[in-house]
Amino acid sequence: TQLKKWWSSKSTRDTETRNVEQDRALSIKATPMSLVVPTTEGKSYLLNIMDTPGHVNFSDEVTASIRLCDGVVLVVDACEGVMMQTERLLKHALNEKLPVVLFINKIDRLILELKLPPTDAYFKLKHTIDEINVFIEKNMVGTDEEKAARRLSPELGNVLFGSSQLGFCFTLASFAKIYSKAHAPTSATAKLGPIDHVAFSQRL
Repeated sequence: TQLKKWWSSKSTRDTETRNVEQDRALSIKATPMSLVVPTTEGKSYLLNIMDTPGHVNFSDEVTASIRLCDGVVLVVDACEGVMMQTERLLKHALNEKLPVVLFINKIDRLILELKLPPTDAYFKLKHTIDEINVFIEKNMVGTDEEKAARRLSPELGNVLFGSSQLGFCFTLASFAKIYSKAHAPTSATAKLGPIDHVAFSQRL
């Protein structure tokens, strides 16, 4: 092991261990990590993660890493949407018959940069999910039932929203559970009873 200086004034990028990666703020080599991740139900899971570069010039790192994995977390920029590299990696995951989870990142940019109203932001996110589902249906080899099983949808829990820079991530179910806890019944609203987070998540 070697000692490494970490600057408190910079945002920490744990998987970008090389100086050139820190300076350019992008991944060049695939980096493994083991994380113990707690859930909202009080359980913890050990996840072995391979952080791979997203740039097209380093796609060989993704190709080598995807053969080691049991599943794929596809990260898509909320503003930029589906790009050529996104389709290439998704097609590779489909060929390897790996389950795919979609993480729509940087949703804070829709509010802070683009300043979209809620309705426009909703349709922007919906368009990204629909575009990926259309790509899966066109490029996946299998029956209609198998293609339907690979559909990505927030209602199925395989689509997440978040912002890595601001440090938050949620599904519809987890957001509904947090909302129900934050708005627990008080003495004034005791007659209404607690919020059913399962039914609430289905209405989101």
